[in-house]
Amino acid sequence: MRFATLRLSKENDHTQIFDLKYTLIDNHFTKKWIDRVLEAQQKQYQISEPWAVYNLNDRLNEEFVIQKLNTLIKAVDEEELLFDISVNSVHDQDQLNKIHAVFETHHGKLDKWQDNPIFKGKSESFRKNLSEINQFVHACESTRGVPKIRVVWFDLPKVNQFTEEDYKLFTNYRSFGSLYHLYADVGKNLESLAKDNDQHHHDLVPNIHYSADCVAYFCNDTKETVRDAESKTKAYVENNKDYIIRQGYSLDDPRLTTGRIELGRIENIDQETIMSRIKDYDYIQSFFLS
Repeated sequence: MRFATLRLSKENDHTQIFDLKYTLIDNHFTKKWIDRVLEAQQKQYQISEPWAVYNLNDRLNEEFVIQKLNTLIKAVDEEELLFDISVNSVHDQDQLNKIHAVFETHHGKLDKWQDNPIFKGKSESFRKNLSEINQFVHACESTRGVPKIRVVWFDLPKVNQFTEEDYKLFTNYRSFGSLYHLYADVGKNLESLAKDNDQHHHDLVPNIHYSADCVAYFCNDTKETVRDAESKTKAYVENNKDYIIRQGYSLDDPRLTTGRIELGRIENIDQETIMSRIKDYDYIQSFFLS
């Protein structure tokens, strides 16, 4: 049996730590995911969003994420005018969709940005800022979502794809504290398109690639919340059949499977204690296996 530890700290005091410990689920996919985590660590890739602690404390509040997003957009536009947009509210989903669409256009899918001439001759911070714009679009959206912690290594190449057997492990339920794989492609999957009512996206990009990236949720889905989400996705598919087929997917394509794969379950700490203690920590110090 293997275990994972998500270590949180205070950004301004690395000696103050809080460990969330997980018993990993023993199945064929978790073994593949472990291999990706070990590769990220062997190559000494840094966690890309050490601040990605959502709705568990006051750090990533609406004012902060909007200010950060607009600052990043301004920095990119000063080198090359791509956006010419600003955001006034995290609730302006249409504006966030437009920004995400510009990111998709110029970054490209996964590692395709490396061949994009737009990055030639730019400052070292240009692509970093463009990538962070995408991150803070999702940060704006996440302020309206559930408590969670994202652990991502963007430098790790996204080359591994799910198999049909992997899709059988997907679930639309989230359990408190559990660890799940995280969407690793560039674009929007069915759930995002159904939820965001996005009229500006370029491609449907379902769950195709997996990486070391993972997310811990601190909520318990009910039958009602899952049924509501599944109904929205089903309605989107029903209303966009022709579009989905034009994108190269049959309606029964396993790649259109929704949800996520559960990787690990939190060890015995009661929910009230976790929520009380975790609010004092705002930084992902490390993530390691044992």
